[in-house]
Amino acid sequence: MKAKEKQFLTEKFNDYQNGQLSDPEKKIIDEWFDSRMEDTASDHNNLKAAKIGEDLFANIKQSIRYYPTKKASYNNGWVKIACTFLILSGLSFFILTSPTENTAKPQVAWQSYSTSKGEVKKIILPDGTAIWMNAGTQIRLASDFGTSNSRKLQLDYGEAFFQVKRDTLRPFSITTQDFVTTVLGTSFNIKSYPELKSYKVAVATGKVKVDYHKNGKLTALSSGLVKDQVLTYNHDTHKTSVVHQDVAHLSQWKSNRTLYFENLTLAQIGAELSRQYAIEVKISGTPDVKQTYTLQLQHQDFQTVLRRLVLKTGISYRLNNKVLTLNPGI
Repeated sequence: MKAKEKQFLTEKFNDYQNGQLSDPEKKIIDEWFDSRMEDTASDHNNLKAAKIGEDLFANIKQSIRYYPTKKASYNNGWVKIACTFLILSGLSFFILTSPTENTAKPQVAWQSYSTSKGEVKKIILPDGTAIWMNAGTQIRLASDFGTSNSRKLQLDYGEAFFQVKRDTLRPFSITTQDFVTTVLGTSFNIKSYPELKSYKVAVATGKVKVDYHKNGKLTALSSGLVKDQVLTYNHDTHKTSVVHQDVAHLSQWKSNRTLYFENLTLAQIGAELSRQYAIEVKISGTPDVKQTYTLQLQHQDFQTVLRRLVLKTGISYRLNNKVLTLNPGI
């Protein structure tokens, strides 16, 4: 199309937008829009832009043929062609830039595994990886876990011990909130309960990489944790610490359900007891939030566990109708 013709079309369309066309001209354009846009909107994803252009121009030429060859009709015909040109441009941009059903990237689905209060469960993944899930834990496995170039899963909350099947070609990664833990083949424990306000990774064998993911950026917290190293990220202080510790001792819960409380407040101990014994726990009074306790309790009957808790901490308790109330002092 020549430059003069394009300019003429643009001017006519501007007149239409600004309400400067006569009523007959405007009526012709409106009717044409109504009829043609309904026909093309429903199947624009299946047609090429050039094909739409050919159809539109052919229809316009056909409609112009039946108008008298006087000046007003000549202008009406050119106005319609202007509209066609602009519609074609808009549809071409829409078709070439909008995703279609055939090119859209498929959404990844997730399969969920969870444990209720008082439950510890072991699951085996398709690649042979074994996972022990502590009470009150939820894990989600990507649907393409067995076919993609990487093995991905989500630990939404809770505690889990991973014994990852080694595969140097397909890294194994666990996303927990803003943290990504990546391995090739190793065993380690991740603990991330909401009330603890921390993220903890304890390595039993092999090497583990831990990254912090925020605002689309990965920051390495540790490029290679090794056996008996424990990384802890504190959500309140945003600080990371790495210490040496007996990880076999920390992960006894998966074999005999031993409870290990490390620098926990009374409220945090109450939350763990509630999770392990499926009982409601309350804290009386206003406990000292700076007072923490470190102790280990074997998983025995609840009354025995409570008596041992009293002996080791000096607190008292009241148990009534499956509601446990912990008192900071006797």
